Amino acid sequence: MKSLKGLAPSILLVIIYFIAEEFGGPVIGLYAAIALGTIEFIVTRIRENVWDKMVLWTTIFFCIPGAIAMYSEGSLLSRLQPAVVETILCILIGIFAFSRIDLITTLPAGYRKEVHFTKTQIEGIRRMFRILFYLICTHTLLSFAALLFMPEKIADFISNPLLYILVGGYFLTLFIRNKIIIHKMKKEEWLPIVNETGGVTGKAPRSVCHSGSKLLHPVVHLHILNKRNEVFLQKRSMKKDLLPGKWDTAVGGHIGINEKLETALKRETFEELGITNLEAQFLGSYVWESSRERELVFSFLCRHYDHIHIDNDEVDEGRFWSIDEINEAIHKDLLTPNFIHEYKLLLSKLLGHKKGGL
Repeated sequence: MKSLKGLAPSILLVIIYFIAEEFGGPVIGLYAAIALGTIEFIVTRIRENVWDKMVLWTTIFFCIPGAIAMYSEGSLLSRLQPAVVETILCILIGIFAFSRIDLITTLPAGYRKEVHFTKTQIEGIRRMFRILFYLICTHTLLSFAALLFMPEKIADFISNPLLYILVGGYFLTLFIRNKIIIHKMKKEEWLPIVNETGGVTGKAPRSVCHSGSKLLHPVVHLHILNKRNEVFLQKRSMKKDLLPGKWDTAVGGHIGINEKLETALKRETFEELGITNLEAQFLGSYVWESSRERELVFSFLCRHYDHIHIDNDEVDEGRFWSIDEINEAIHKDLLTPNFIHEYKLLLSKLLGHKKGGL
């Protein structure tokens, strides 16, 4: 909501321009564009202490319809003015849709400081621009044909109201679609989004975190060793959508929103292995990235616990593996890539870490 408020002044000026242009004509729209652009340019300079070039270029763009109408009155160019302006709009949208321009630099100066887009969000915005580009290009071609070959009333409807109907319908469809998605997401588990030091920067549904968005979210892993330094592994349920049937770290799970690290570790350990009492040592943290997700992994070691009792749908079975068995299994594609990475990364610690506890 705060971000939307940051855009409100610019949106209001654009609405005023369209009202002036629609009811007063292109020339009145020209004067309105100059006046409104000047106001925003000066206000931005005073409030943000910058000369915002985007305001200047936007003002010039909105002046084009009036300039064409003023200097080509009665000519073919004047008649084609709506389609000509729309052609320029297609070019601008095409730049946003297909170039690698930084979209944040195109926002009002005061808004740039408040907004941060992830790679997934940027790709989503570009995808929206691409659809809008094809839609407006199609309408532009239709407008040229209508203005050249159709009766004036029909041509006027096609070149102006029809554009608003198409664009409005497109954004209404996006709005309804997003509402449906948000409604579905409310029923999901939401996870904290963090930076690489563990600081929380936001939150997102579990499905989004696992969709290839690469939103970094925190998880806990627990390695359990017996007196022979054998490592307990769990076999992932065949019902899992990710790596079913693979052998994995003894315990692994997400940290919930506002949940403490130790609380998440104990909760996941009980849910997956039925352990109610344990002593755990912190081994370290690292970022794990796969094709579907990015995780900030907090890894722990446990040598002392009350019992292991597996009774859930997430784990099919579990047992202790010797180091030789694990090394052999690595080459037989029996283990998850995440466990192999962590096993190699923490092997020396697993065998010689000092005792301590939560």
